[in-house]
Amino acid sequence: MNKFKITLYTFLTALILPFSACRDEALNPVPDWESGVHALGQFAAGSAQNFVFAQPDQDIDIEFQWVSIDNLNTVTEIEFYVLFNESYSDNDGNPRTARHGGEDGKLLKKLTGSEVKGNREFVTFSVTQADIYNLYKDNTFNYGDGVVGVFANPEKPDRAPGSYFVAGDAFQIRWAMRTADGRYFDSWSDSVCSEFPGASCVVDWAIICVSDLAGTFDYVQTEMTPGPGGGACPAEITGTVTWTEESPGKYLTTDLTFGMFPSSCWNDNPANSASARILDQCNTIIVGGADQYGDTYTYQFVSFNGPSLTLKWNNTYGDKGTVVLTRQDGRNWPTLKGG
Repeated sequence: MNKFKITLYTFLTALILPFSACRDEALNPVPDWESGVHALGQFAAGSAQNFVFAQPDQDIDIEFQWVSIDNLNTVTEIEFYVLFNESYSDNDGNPRTARHGGEDGKLLKKLTGSEVKGNREFVTFSVTQADIYNLYKDNTFNYGDGVVGVFANPEKPDRAPGSYFVAGDAFQIRWAMRTADGRYFDSWSDSVCSEFPGASCVVDWAIICVSDLAGTFDYVQTEMTPGPGGGACPAEITGTVTWTEESPGKYLTTDLTFGMFPSSCWNDNPANSASARILDQCNTIIVGGADQYGDTYTYQFVSFNGPSLTLKWNNTYGDKGTVVLTRQDGRNWPTLKGG
């Protein structure tokens, strides 16, 4: 009987002890998770989604909201950083990227106090080209031939006062948030950034080129000189030439010489061929292909006056002339350059 009691007590003790032992929190495999926040930034409705080359007054509008899924935390401060990356070619012709803002960018704006909206409430703000220029105007970089100012690089002559950004420039907005409990959120997992509904981590955009040169133009041509074997040219000829868009930035033309070939200079057909094209590469005009004789052309732009421009042209045979070209639609010419 006593042996039975001892065995029973031993069994009960073994059963009770595991449930009465002290809890070691360090051994708990399920930690107490802290509340987190994420955000959604995107282009606002109706906003441009890129900067347009040579249109310095065109900006973009961003709308932004912070999100606390469990409503257990509150954002009290938001910082927005802008990155500026520039594509260029090194001395060996290899494509490179200059990351002028590093990996983090430069602080564009900071929201505090009442500027910070509530959970899932959007705030909207604009980003101008001047904003980014003012952040980066003093940056320098070594493109391969020594350190130069980013906005004074002789290899990028298209950067001009008032129109500082060119094709190959790209931008990104990222953000960081401080919450009421003092924590600072400035990075999230890839799944949150790219897969989580209603979440993002950056907004990207770039400089794009828009070409709109199609039309029929009136020309007045003077100072014509034919190549070897040409006839006597008149002092002035007038007429029309048409550029027809074949694809974005690429135009067919009715006459590369603006009437010189059909004039008494040559009494010939207009200068043209199946390969002849006017190519607009971010306002740099390249005359592609050749005429019916295989000669190639160069246009150099001299001046602009609203819907009229003055250009000088020549070809590899020695023909040349000066042309005032006026748009029949009355719109102003963009500032074009010869290439």
